[in-house]
Amino acid sequence: MKLHNFDFSKKVFYHPEQIVAYKQNKRPFPITMEIDLTNRCNHKCTFCFYAEHISVDKSTLNTDMLKSRISEARNLGCKGISFTGGGEPTLHNNFIEILKHTKDCGIDCGLITNGSVIHKFTEDLVTNLKWIRISLAGGDSVSYQKVQGVDQFDKIIRNIKLLSEVKVNLKGNLNIGVRVLVTPENIESLENLVQLLKETSINYIQFAPDMFTDDGGEFWNSERTQKIFNHIGKILEKSSILQLTAGYLNHQQNLDYVSTCYAHSFQGAISAEGNLLFCKNARDEKKFTIGNIYEKSLTDIWADSINTTLESYITPSNCGLFCKCMQLNVAMQDSLHPSDDMSPNFVT
Repeated sequence: MKLHNFDFSKKVFYHPEQIVAYKQNKRPFPITMEIDLTNRCNHKCTFCFYAEHISVDKSTLNTDMLKSRISEARNLGCKGISFTGGGEPTLHNNFIEILKHTKDCGIDCGLITNGSVIHKFTEDLVTNLKWIRISLAGGDSVSYQKVQGVDQFDKIIRNIKLLSEVKVNLKGNLNIGVRVLVTPENIESLENLVQLLKETSINYIQFAPDMFTDDGGEFWNSERTQKIFNHIGKILEKSSILQLTAGYLNHQQNLDYVSTCYAHSFQGAISAEGNLLFCKNARDEKKFTIGNIYEKSLTDIWADSINTTLESYITPSNCGLFCKCMQLNVAMQDSLHPSDDMSPNFVT
C-alpha cells in the first residue's frame, strides 16, 4: 500500500482572493494562523525542536487579550486557526473558552495535541473542531516512553478510542488523525499501534520521517522500514483509515527556488509570548518576530515597517529553513508568473 502525502499546493486555489490581492500588489493577511496557547507541557518528546526554550519559558497567553485578537484576525481575513505548541495547548486553563470563541467568530478550528487530557472535554472537541491531530510517537509503552519521555501510551490509546466513540455517538464530522514520528526506537511497534486503532473511527494514521537525521534517508528507505509500512497497509485495507506520510517537496539542496515566500500571507503564527511571527517555522528566531499582540493590534503589526522589510528580502532561497510550504510557494509562483512556454491563456 502506497504512503500518500498531503498535497498543500491545491489549497492555494481555494482562496482566489489571496491570488488576486497579490496580483494587485496588496498585502493580504494570512488565511491560517497557528497559535501557541502556552509553553507549558507535560511530555518530554525527544523530537521537540522547541524543548529547550519551553523548559525555561512558561508563558501562557492571556485569555481576554487573545479573544480580542482572534476577533480582529477574522476581520482581517483569517479563516482557520490551529492551536498547537509551544507546549501542550490543552493545558491552557481556558482552552475550551478560547476554542468556542474562535468558532463563534466564524473561524474553523484545528488542534495539535499529545492527547493526554482530551478525555476531559471530548464533546467540546467533536462539536467545535474541524480536525485534531494527536502525536503518538510509539506503538507500545516501551517505545512511546523512549520517544515522548512519559509512560502514558495506554492512556493516550484510551483517549483516542473515547474521542472516536463520542464522534460516532454525536454523528460528528471531526477529522481525527494520529501522527507518528517514525524512529529506529519505535519502528517495530507500529503494527501493534495499527492493530489497536484499526476498529476506531479515526480518519488517518500519518507516518512521518525525521527530517533532521543525518543518515540521508537510509533508515526511512530501508527494506526493513518499507516492509513494515507495506504490512501495515494490508492491515488497514479493510478499514476506512488512511495510511499517510509527511515530507517536504524535495530535499532543500535540490530545490528550484521560487522568487518569493508567498507562505507568509497564507499561514502565520503567534507564540505563547504573544509574538506575531513572520514565519511559523522560525519560532525561536527573534529576527522573524514582527510585533507583539500585547503591545499592538494585529492590524498595526501587519502594517509595521519590520514586516514590510522582511517581506522585501526573505525568499525561499535565503531563509535557511526546510519548509513544507514550498509546495504552496511553487503553486503561487506558477499562478502569478507562468512561463511563456505554458501559454497560460490556452487552458487545454
